[in-house]
Amino acid sequence: MKSVIVTGGTGFIGGWLIHYLLSQGIRVCAVVRSKNRLLAEFSRDKNFCIIEKNYADLSPNDFPHEHWDCFYHMAWEGVSSEQKNDYDIQLKNVLMALRVMDLSGAIDCEKFISAGTVAEYVFCDGMMDFSQKQSPNDFYGAAKVATHYFLDVQSSRLGVPYIWAVLPSTFGERRSDNNIITYTIKSLLSGEIPQYGSLDQMWDFLHVSEVVRALYLIGEKGSLGKTYGIGSGDHRKLRDYIVTVRDMINPELPLGIGSIKHNTKQLTSSCVDISELTRDTGFIPEVRFEEGIKRTISFIKDNM
Repeated sequence: MKSVIVTGGTGFIGGWLIHYLLSQGIRVCAVVRSKNRLLAEFSRDKNFCIIEKNYADLSPNDFPHEHWDCFYHMAWEGVSSEQKNDYDIQLKNVLMALRVMDLSGAIDCEKFISAGTVAEYVFCDGMMDFSQKQSPNDFYGAAKVATHYFLDVQSSRLGVPYIWAVLPSTFGERRSDNNIITYTIKSLLSGEIPQYGSLDQMWDFLHVSEVVRALYLIGEKGSLGKTYGIGSGDHRKLRDYIVTVRDMINPELPLGIGSIKHNTKQLTSSCVDISELTRDTGFIPEVRFEEGIKRTISFIKDNM
Protein backbone atom coordinates (compact mmCIF):
# COMPACT_ATOMS: atom_id res chain seq x y z
CA MET A 1 0.00 0.00 0.00
CA LYS A 2 1.13 3.52 -0.79
CA SER A 3 -1.89 5.74 -0.10
CA VAL A 4 -4.83 5.18 2.29
CA ILE A 5 -7.79 7.04 3.77
CA VAL A 6 -8.72 6.67 7.45
CA THR A 7 -11.86 7.81 9.23
CA GLY A 8 -11.95 7.97 13.02
CA GLY A 9 -8.38 9.19 13.36
CA THR A 10 -9.19 11.10 16.55
CA GLY A 11 -10.28 7.86 18.23
CA PHE A 12 -8.16 5.38 20.16
CA ILE A 13 -7.61 2.69 17.52
CA GLY A 14 -7.88 5.09 14.57
CA GLY A 15 -5.12 7.29 15.98
CA TRP A 16 -2.85 4.31 16.54
CA LEU A 17 -3.60 3.08 13.01
CA ILE A 18 -2.58 6.41 11.46
CA HIS A 19 0.64 6.40 13.51
CA TYR A 20 1.49 2.87 12.34
CA LEU A 21 0.71 3.54 8.68
CA LEU A 22 2.85 6.69 8.66
CA SER A 23 5.69 4.72 10.26
CA GLN A 24 5.54 2.39 7.24
CA GLY A 25 5.98 5.34 4.85
CA ILE A 26 2.35 5.21 3.69
CA ARG A 27 0.53 8.41 2.68
CA VAL A 28 -2.48 8.86 4.96
CA CYS A 29 -5.50 11.10 4.44
CA ALA A 30 -7.48 11.46 7.69
CA VAL A 31 -11.17 12.34 7.52
CA VAL A 32 -12.16 14.07 10.78
CA ARG A 33 -14.79 16.46 12.06
CA SER A 34 -12.23 18.39 14.13
CA LYS A 35 -8.52 18.35 13.37
CA ASN A 36 -7.79 19.79 16.82
CA ARG A 37 -8.29 16.32 18.33
CA LEU A 38 -5.66 14.67 16.14
CA LEU A 39 -2.22 13.96 17.59
CA ALA A 40 0.02 16.95 16.84
CA GLU A 41 2.80 14.68 15.55
CA PHE A 42 0.74 13.72 12.49
CA SER A 43 0.77 17.21 11.00
CA ARG A 44 4.58 17.17 10.98
CA ASP A 45 4.67 14.17 8.64
CA LYS A 46 4.91 15.01 4.94
CA ASN A 47 2.79 11.93 4.12
CA PHE A 48 -0.18 13.17 6.15
CA CYS A 49 -3.17 15.20 4.96
CA ILE A 50 -6.51 16.12 6.54
CA ILE A 51 -10.09 16.49 5.36
CA GLU A 52 -11.97 18.34 8.10
CA LYS A 53 -15.66 17.88 7.44
CA ASN A 54 -18.84 16.27 8.77
CA TYR A 55 -19.33 12.83 7.23
CA ALA A 56 -22.78 13.75 5.93
CA ASP A 57 -21.27 16.60 3.90
CA LEU A 58 -18.42 14.66 2.27
CA SER A 59 -18.21 14.32 -1.50
CA PRO A 60 -15.73 12.67 -3.89
CA ASN A 61 -14.41 16.14 -4.78
CA ASP A 62 -13.10 16.52 -1.22
CA PHE A 63 -10.43 13.90 -1.78
CA PRO A 64 -7.08 14.64 -3.44
CA HIS A 65 -7.12 13.32 -7.00
CA GLU A 66 -4.76 10.38 -6.72
CA HIS A 67 -4.84 6.61 -6.50
CA TRP A 68 -6.07 5.21 -3.17
CA ASP A 69 -5.14 1.67 -2.17
CA CYS A 70 -7.33 1.30 0.90
CA PHE A 71 -10.14 3.05 2.78
CA TYR A 72 -10.17 2.22 6.52
CA HIS A 73 -13.50 3.11 8.12
CA MET A 74 -12.73 3.31 11.85
CA ALA A 75 -15.08 6.11 12.88
CA TRP A 76 -17.84 5.16 15.32
CA GLU A 77 -19.75 7.28 17.81
CA GLY A 78 -20.91 5.96 21.18
CA VAL A 79 -18.31 3.33 22.10
CA SER A 80 -18.23 4.25 25.80
CA SER A 81 -20.22 2.15 28.26
CA GLU A 82 -22.41 5.20 28.92
CA GLN A 83 -23.47 5.49 25.26
CA LYS A 84 -23.53 1.90 23.99
CA ASN A 85 -27.29 1.66 24.54
CA ASP A 86 -28.19 5.06 23.10
CA TYR A 87 -29.90 3.80 19.94
CA ASP A 88 -30.15 7.26 18.39
CA ILE A 89 -26.35 7.50 18.39
CA GLN A 90 -25.84 3.90 17.31
CA LEU A 91 -28.23 4.11 14.36
CA LYS A 92 -26.39 7.13 12.98
CA ASN A 93 -23.30 4.96 12.66
CA VAL A 94 -25.04 2.61 10.20
CA LEU A 95 -25.82 5.47 7.84
CA MET A 96 -22.32 6.91 8.22
CA ALA A 97 -20.77 3.58 7.21
CA LEU A 98 -22.94 3.40 4.09
CA ARG A 99 -22.01 6.93 3.08
CA VAL A 100 -18.28 6.36 3.39
CA MET A 101 -18.54 3.08 1.46
CA ASP A 102 -20.31 5.03 -1.30
CA LEU A 103 -17.41 7.50 -1.28
CA SER A 104 -14.88 4.69 -1.44
CA GLY A 105 -16.59 3.38 -4.55
CA ALA A 106 -16.89 6.85 -6.11
CA ILE A 107 -13.15 7.50 -5.85
CA ASP A 108 -12.29 3.97 -7.08
CA CYS A 109 -10.47 2.95 -3.91
CA GLU A 110 -9.12 -0.59 -4.30
CA LYS A 111 -10.23 -1.90 -0.91
CA PHE A 112 -12.75 -0.81 1.74
CA ILE A 113 -12.14 -2.13 5.27
CA SER A 114 -14.74 -1.54 7.97
CA ALA A 115 -14.23 -2.23 11.66
CA GLY A 116 -16.54 -4.76 13.28
CA THR A 117 -16.35 -5.92 16.89
CA VAL A 118 -16.41 -9.03 19.05
CA ALA A 119 -19.51 -7.42 20.62
CA GLU A 120 -21.38 -8.88 17.62
CA TYR A 121 -20.84 -12.40 19.01
CA VAL A 122 -20.84 -12.10 22.81
CA PHE A 123 -22.96 -15.22 23.48
CA CYS A 124 -21.11 -17.60 21.18
CA ASP A 125 -19.97 -20.92 22.61
CA GLY A 126 -16.20 -21.34 22.51
CA MET A 127 -14.36 -19.84 19.55
CA MET A 128 -16.20 -17.26 17.48
CA ASP A 129 -17.61 -18.68 14.27
CA PHE A 130 -18.19 -15.75 11.95
CA SER A 131 -20.60 -17.78 9.85
CA GLN A 132 -22.99 -18.28 12.78
CA LYS A 133 -25.80 -15.99 13.88
CA GLN A 134 -24.55 -12.92 15.73
CA SER A 135 -25.60 -12.47 19.35
CA PRO A 136 -25.09 -8.90 20.57
CA ASN A 137 -26.23 -7.87 24.05
CA ASP A 138 -26.35 -4.08 23.59
CA PHE A 139 -27.28 -1.55 20.88
CA TYR A 140 -23.61 -0.96 20.07
CA GLY A 141 -23.13 -4.61 19.10
CA ALA A 142 -26.51 -4.69 17.35
CA ALA A 143 -25.61 -1.60 15.30
CA LYS A 144 -22.34 -3.24 14.24
CA VAL A 145 -24.31 -6.32 13.13
CA ALA A 146 -26.70 -4.11 11.16
CA THR A 147 -23.79 -2.22 9.59
CA HIS A 148 -22.18 -5.50 8.55
CA TYR A 149 -25.35 -6.58 6.73
CA PHE A 150 -25.93 -3.18 5.15
CA LEU A 151 -22.36 -3.02 3.86
CA ASP A 152 -22.60 -6.57 2.49
CA VAL A 153 -25.60 -5.52 0.42
CA GLN A 154 -24.15 -2.16 -0.65
CA SER A 155 -20.84 -3.76 -1.60
CA SER A 156 -22.69 -6.13 -3.93
CA ARG A 157 -24.85 -3.35 -5.37
CA LEU A 158 -21.97 -0.99 -6.09
CA GLY A 159 -19.18 -3.49 -6.67
CA VAL A 160 -17.06 -1.96 -3.87
CA PRO A 161 -14.18 -4.29 -2.84
CA TYR A 162 -14.79 -4.87 0.86
CA ILE A 163 -13.49 -6.61 4.01
CA TRP A 164 -15.08 -6.75 7.47
CA ALA A 165 -12.50 -6.80 10.30
CA VAL A 166 -13.75 -7.96 13.71
CA LEU A 167 -11.76 -6.03 16.32
CA PRO A 168 -11.04 -7.63 19.70
CA SER A 169 -11.15 -6.28 23.23
CA THR A 170 -8.34 -3.77 22.79
CA PHE A 171 -6.27 -2.08 25.46
CA GLY A 172 -3.23 0.16 25.54
CA GLU A 173 -1.82 3.61 25.95
CA ARG A 174 -4.16 6.56 25.30
CA ARG A 175 -7.37 4.58 25.80
CA SER A 176 -9.41 6.74 28.15
CA ASP A 177 -12.93 5.28 28.35
CA ASN A 178 -14.09 3.09 31.23
CA ASN A 179 -13.21 -0.31 29.74
CA ILE A 180 -12.35 -3.04 32.22
CA ILE A 181 -8.55 -2.81 31.79
CA THR A 182 -8.35 0.97 32.13
CA TYR A 183 -10.90 0.90 34.97
CA THR A 184 -8.88 -1.72 36.85
CA ILE A 185 -5.56 0.09 36.49
CA LYS A 186 -6.93 3.51 37.42
CA SER A 187 -8.86 2.11 40.40
CA LEU A 188 -5.86 0.26 41.81
CA LEU A 189 -3.48 3.18 41.29
CA SER A 190 -6.00 5.45 43.05
CA GLY A 191 -6.23 3.17 46.08
CA GLU A 192 -9.76 2.00 45.27
CA ILE A 193 -11.09 -1.57 45.13
CA PRO A 194 -12.43 -2.26 41.61
CA GLN A 195 -15.79 -4.05 41.53
CA TYR A 196 -16.68 -6.91 39.14
CA GLY A 197 -18.99 -9.80 38.47
CA SER A 198 -17.68 -13.35 38.72
CA LEU A 199 -15.25 -12.83 35.78
CA ASP A 200 -15.72 -16.46 34.70
CA GLN A 201 -16.02 -15.45 31.02
CA MET A 202 -13.41 -16.72 28.57
CA TRP A 203 -11.73 -13.70 26.98
CA ASP A 204 -9.15 -12.51 24.48
CA PHE A 205 -7.33 -9.20 24.85
CA LEU A 206 -4.88 -7.65 22.41
CA HIS A 207 -2.64 -4.61 22.75
CA VAL A 208 -3.59 -1.80 20.37
CA SER A 209 -0.21 -1.89 18.59
CA GLU A 210 -0.98 -5.43 17.47
CA VAL A 211 -4.53 -4.59 16.44
CA VAL A 212 -3.34 -1.88 14.05
CA ARG A 213 -0.57 -4.08 12.70
CA ALA A 214 -3.21 -6.69 11.88
CA LEU A 215 -5.33 -4.02 10.15
CA TYR A 216 -2.30 -2.98 8.10
CA LEU A 217 -1.71 -6.59 7.02
CA ILE A 218 -5.38 -7.00 6.10
CA GLY A 219 -5.03 -3.93 3.92
CA GLU A 220 -1.89 -5.36 2.33
CA LYS A 221 -2.84 -9.01 1.93
CA GLY A 222 -6.45 -9.60 3.01
CA SER A 223 -8.80 -11.36 0.60
CA LEU A 224 -11.80 -9.36 -0.57
CA GLY A 225 -15.20 -10.45 0.68
CA LYS A 226 -13.87 -12.08 3.84
CA THR A 227 -14.51 -11.46 7.52
CA TYR A 228 -11.33 -11.55 9.58
CA GLY A 229 -11.19 -11.92 13.34
CA ILE A 230 -8.33 -10.09 15.03
CA GLY A 231 -7.09 -11.31 18.40
CA SER A 232 -4.20 -12.76 20.35
CA GLY A 233 -5.26 -16.39 20.03
CA ASP A 234 -4.69 -16.66 23.80
CA HIS A 235 -7.90 -17.29 25.70
CA ARG A 236 -8.15 -17.17 29.48
CA LYS A 237 -10.80 -16.53 32.10
CA LEU A 238 -11.40 -12.83 32.51
CA ARG A 239 -10.44 -13.06 36.19
CA ASP A 240 -6.97 -14.36 35.21
CA TYR A 241 -6.33 -11.24 33.16
CA ILE A 242 -7.52 -8.96 35.99
CA VAL A 243 -5.41 -10.77 38.59
CA THR A 244 -2.39 -10.39 36.28
CA VAL A 245 -3.03 -6.64 36.02
CA ARG A 246 -3.33 -6.38 39.82
CA ASP A 247 -0.16 -8.42 40.41
CA MET A 248 1.84 -6.19 38.08
CA ILE A 249 0.80 -3.16 40.17
CA ASN A 250 0.84 -4.73 43.64
CA PRO A 251 -0.13 -8.35 44.39
CA GLU A 252 -1.30 -7.33 47.88
CA LEU A 253 -4.11 -5.10 46.59
CA PRO A 254 -7.70 -6.40 46.99
CA LEU A 255 -10.04 -7.03 44.06
CA GLY A 256 -13.85 -6.93 44.30
CA ILE A 257 -14.41 -10.03 42.15
CA GLY A 258 -17.97 -11.31 42.58
CA SER A 259 -19.26 -8.11 44.20
CA ILE A 260 -21.55 -7.33 41.24
CA LYS A 261 -24.40 -9.75 40.45
CA HIS A 262 -24.98 -10.90 36.85
CA ASN A 263 -28.15 -9.73 35.11
CA THR A 264 -28.24 -12.90 33.02
CA LYS A 265 -27.35 -16.53 33.60
CA GLN A 266 -25.63 -16.83 30.24
CA LEU A 267 -22.00 -15.74 30.29
CA THR A 268 -20.58 -13.64 27.53
CA SER A 269 -17.49 -14.82 25.67
CA SER A 270 -14.76 -13.34 23.51
CA CYS A 271 -12.49 -16.00 22.03
CA VAL A 272 -11.27 -15.12 18.55
CA ASP A 273 -9.99 -17.66 16.03
CA ILE A 274 -7.19 -15.92 14.12
CA SER A 275 -6.15 -18.92 12.00
CA GLU A 276 -7.59 -17.49 8.76
CA LEU A 277 -6.04 -14.09 9.44
CA THR A 278 -2.66 -15.75 10.01
CA ARG A 279 -3.02 -17.94 6.93
CA ASP A 280 -3.93 -15.07 4.60
CA THR A 281 -1.75 -12.27 5.98
CA GLY A 282 0.96 -13.87 8.09
CA PHE A 283 -0.19 -12.07 11.25
CA ILE A 284 1.22 -13.62 14.44
CA PRO A 285 0.88 -11.63 17.68
CA GLU A 286 4.20 -10.43 19.08
CA VAL A 287 3.21 -8.30 22.11
CA ARG A 288 2.07 -10.55 24.94
CA PHE A 289 -0.66 -9.42 27.34
CA GLU A 290 1.83 -8.90 30.16
CA GLU A 291 4.09 -6.67 28.05
CA GLY A 292 1.13 -4.64 26.82
CA ILE A 293 -0.15 -4.19 30.37
CA LYS A 294 3.31 -3.06 31.52
CA ARG A 295 3.26 -0.32 28.87
CA THR A 296 -0.32 0.65 29.70
CA ILE A 297 0.28 0.90 33.46
CA SER A 298 3.34 3.06 32.84
CA PHE A 299 1.37 5.39 30.54
CA ILE A 300 -1.55 5.75 32.97
CA LYS A 301 0.81 6.41 35.89
CA ASP A 302 2.45 9.21 33.92
CA ASN A 303 -0.87 10.77 32.91
CA MET A 304 -3.20 10.37 35.89
